[in-house]
Amino acid sequence: MPYEGDVKMPCGRKYYCGRTDCRNASLCAGLREGMQYRRGPYAAAGAPPAPAAKKPLAQPADLDDGSLPGFFCCVHQSVYTRQLPCAIWPESEAQPSLYRQSQIATDPDKARKVAASIPEKISQRAMEMVERVFLSCMEEKEIALLRFLLLGYREGAGVPYQFGHPDVMPLLAAEKHLGGEAHLLKGFIRFSDYGGRLAATISPKNFVLPFLAEHFVGRYSQEDFLIYDKTHRAALIYESREARIVPLEGITLPEADETEEHYRALWKRFYNTVAIEARENWICRRTHMPMRYWENMLEVKELLDKAGAHRR
Repeated sequence: MPYEGDVKMPCGRKYYCGRTDCRNASLCAGLREGMQYRRGPYAAAGAPPAPAAKKPLAQPADLDDGSLPGFFCCVHQSVYTRQLPCAIWPESEAQPSLYRQSQIATDPDKARKVAASIPEKISQRAMEMVERVFLSCMEEKEIALLRFLLLGYREGAGVPYQFGHPDVMPLLAAEKHLGGEAHLLKGFIRFSDYGGRLAATISPKNFVLPFLAEHFVGRYSQEDFLIYDKTHRAALIYESREARIVPLEGITLPEADETEEHYRALWKRFYNTVAIEARENWICRRTHMPMRYWENMLEVKELLDKAGAHRR
């Protein structure tokens, strides 16, 4: 006579779970009648006990250091304590709350464990979504990502493709917004030459520097350049054939020399010359070139006041 644990149930479980609402319940029960109990969670004699009650979900607010490894440590805490926080905040952005707040220290080992579990237990696509959405400007993205991962751990590789699921749809929208902004900035960035080095300033909503690096390194592989992100206080620096992203509180660029001013004047003249005044359409212009990018674009920076008048 076989022992329970030597064979699998029709549903794929190793042991009889005792559920009555399962579509395989009758098959499992019939198979179980011819088994003896030797090991497993329902070892020994008699029918298996009722499933243990789950721990209630508490609602503390977890605090981390704002990094992706810090977020992964919050995921580890939630999974192993079976607690779902009502919010996850970077420590620098913590808000007063009536809920108990827990500070989650960043543990590299726990972070690596969670990072390895995502492609293994869900999919590589899920890991890609997590990494991208974490760089987006989505509000309360940490708790949204936690809900997505918990869903993924339960349901597996198909979760990123549940486009209408309330825990998936907002993440896909945030990922699309991030990709769209990175795509626009590949055409909207305006470099200036400062003593043989190129520099540009951007003010994006999302943290797009990692997505701009490959494009501009490939395009200006023989140049040294810097792209400063005013919103996130960081800079993409490429020099000596090496690219890196570093935190940078602020930057003061030197005055443009005579040669740079000459090329700026030529570019503005070209832009104004190819324009057709009779076909000017401010609504269409703002649609294809959102005004929030204009302050860093030489050819339209002076049009901000004029555009504001048209907007009113």
